[in-house]
Amino acid sequence: MNASKSKMAGIVVALSTLVGCGTEDAVAGPNGGVGALDGAQRTEIEQLLGRYEVALNAGDVKAVMRLYADDPVVMMQETPTSVGTEAVEGFYTGTFKAISLTLKFKVAEVKALGPEWAMLRSNSSGLMKVVANGAEIPSAFQELFLLRKEGGKWKFARYSFSSTQAAPK
Repeated sequence: MNASKSKMAGIVVALSTLVGCGTEDAVAGPNGGVGALDGAQRTEIEQLLGRYEVALNAGDVKAVMRLYADDPVVMMQETPTSVGTEAVEGFYTGTFKAISLTLKFKVAEVKALGPEWAMLRSNSSGLMKVVANGAEIPSAFQELFLLRKEGGKWKFARYSFSSTQAAPK
């Protein structure tokens, strides 16, 4: 196995172990053990998703960016990964110039991966309106957020989403 494949295998094993160790509503305690994710933390994460929904539906790039950590990454199907604040801001700016959204998000799962990291899986559905021609298209997505605490507050660090709608024929 070459060095590149070996490194990738190590990353996959480490990530699998990290995700496998986290149980729903679990977070590492002060002694490194696993303790319960308190209701306030779960509520904060769910409220963060609610603020994202409002900002996304308003097409408000600045409000969206306030929800992200200082080193965000956004991954979308069939689109290059946006890495860093400038690239992610550019992604949202371009998105809101092309489409407007009316989506409703629903939390599917929240898991703490440690004291400073959590995972949020959600589903969203609603309408996407094409700015150029006004066409409204029913839309549905699945989302995976990795969150990190910054300054004591949960922020989106990584975000990946894809459509769950069948491609038009």
